[in-house]
Amino acid sequence: MILFSRMEEKPMSDLVFSLPHETYFGVDIIHRLGSIVSRYGDRVLLVTEAILYERNTIEHIAEFLEKKNISFIVYDEVVPNATSTAVEEALLLSRGSHAQVVIGMGGIRALSMAKAIAMASPGKMDIDEYMSGKAPTTEPLAYIEIPTTCRSPFMFTDECLLVDARDRTGRIVHTQKNITKAILFDPKLSITLPAKYTAATLLDTFLAAFEGYISAKANLLSDTLFLKAFEYVIETLKPITSDPEDIRLRIHACYAGLFTAIGLSMSRSGLGSALTYAINSKLMVPKSWISTLLFPKVINFFTNTSSEKIATVAKLLGEDIDGISSIDASHKAAEAIQRIISELSFPSRLRDLNLKMEDMMDIASTARGYDMMNYNPRMASIEELYEILKDSY
Repeated sequence: MILFSRMEEKPMSDLVFSLPHETYFGVDIIHRLGSIVSRYGDRVLLVTEAILYERNTIEHIAEFLEKKNISFIVYDEVVPNATSTAVEEALLLSRGSHAQVVIGMGGIRALSMAKAIAMASPGKMDIDEYMSGKAPTTEPLAYIEIPTTCRSPFMFTDECLLVDARDRTGRIVHTQKNITKAILFDPKLSITLPAKYTAATLLDTFLAAFEGYISAKANLLSDTLFLKAFEYVIETLKPITSDPEDIRLRIHACYAGLFTAIGLSMSRSGLGSALTYAINSKLMVPKSWISTLLFPKVINFFTNTSSEKIATVAKLLGEDIDGISSIDASHKAAEAIQRIISELSFPSRLRDLNLKMEDMMDIASTARGYDMMNYNPRMASIEELYEILKDSY
């Protein structure tokens, strides 16, 4: 762990971080999987999504494991709206096969489920107990993460997001410390995503980085990482929609996700992410579509408290902010994001996603309960969250 005491005249958060995970980033870095897994055991549960059969990704993973004489079971029932019921199914497989390692491969849902299984397998409690707030009392299985999208906000944290099958509420579960033993982030795996969805995940990454950047927990190092993430998102967003197979663009998109994830290990997501998790879990709408359309509203909500930082984002977006106030520059940032949404033909209103306004108060209440809401630069009540949703409808 590294600690730096406060030295600047302007108050900011102390710089405190710990990144014990082994992180491997690069094209074809996935080829090292067998060697990495063999350090932790020879019985593996792979938790993944069936869509990854389409480019033979799962078959390649199987080959890497077989070459090292590692036995494995594949759980590929992670669907977009999977709940804790699926986690329980996979947990039975893990316990029954005496797995020593859990590999998560896919998007946020698959990775969170896999991390939860690694957390719970050695114990006797079911997943519902963990979602109700009980802490794990045993050492976890080794967990290895393989993202196949450009973002994984929980990558460097001891947290995972599960959808409670009892009421479809998204719950952030705390795992044992240092549960993740290795991360293999191979940009080539993200080519499985269609161009438009890739652009949406980039905007989702942009929102997460933006919230971390203005968070009360932000520090010099996290700010540096988030600013670099902004640059990669902005330079990649439009070109990747017309040339989704360009590996250079995929690398830059994944850099944005990597830097954002490291930044979030020190800072926190905020209001927009909380609303997105609540809507995605309860109403089963893709996370990236929600975060994209909420992004301009989030910027506007924090204009009065974070205008100087938001003005920096406006400048990175190519806005001319010379000679205007930071407040006006902040509005330009929101307008720039709104233009990008329009240019890429993304949904711009919640009603476009077939959501009902009558559900929004419950969504606001759920979102307000997330711990990340305590680190926004401006506190937001349930009523204020509801107004943001209403304005987005």
